[in-house]
Amino acid sequence: MATAKVIVLNHGHSVATIDSDTPLAVQTATETANAAVTLTHISSTTAAAGQTQLVAQPGAGLQVVVNAFVIQNESAVATTMILQAGGADTWRVLAQNQGDGLAGTFEIGREWVLPANTALNLWLSGANSCNYSVAYYVK
Repeated sequence: MATAKVIVLNHGHSVATIDSDTPLAVQTATETANAAVTLTHISSTTAAAGQTQLVAQPGAGLQVVVNAFVIQNESAVATTMILQAGGADTWRVLAQNQGDGLAGTFEIGREWVLPANTALNLWLSGANSCNYSVAYYVK
């Protein structure tokens, strides 16, 4: 007779199998949608062409989790703005005019989770004034 198995996808998107070799007593939940976190809010302006670090690498095994962001061109010069996980382009916008930008808000359980020990960066195509606001936490 085949052993019945239950496949579980948890909040962290990892898969666990529950069967006779994996008793329920050892199954743990590491995160829940109702878990309380303290958000850190940052807001500033940069005009440095290239990459600017917004949130530093949190340390080995830790991840930056972004709940919301806004990036906006304050200059009258068309500017490409890219939010990066480390050096990897993730969210990109060509802001043609002053006031153009990009905003993102993520539902609980669908946040933008950066890879472990990765900084959040903003890359600008030119030395044009751009503002940013980010709400995040570290897990």
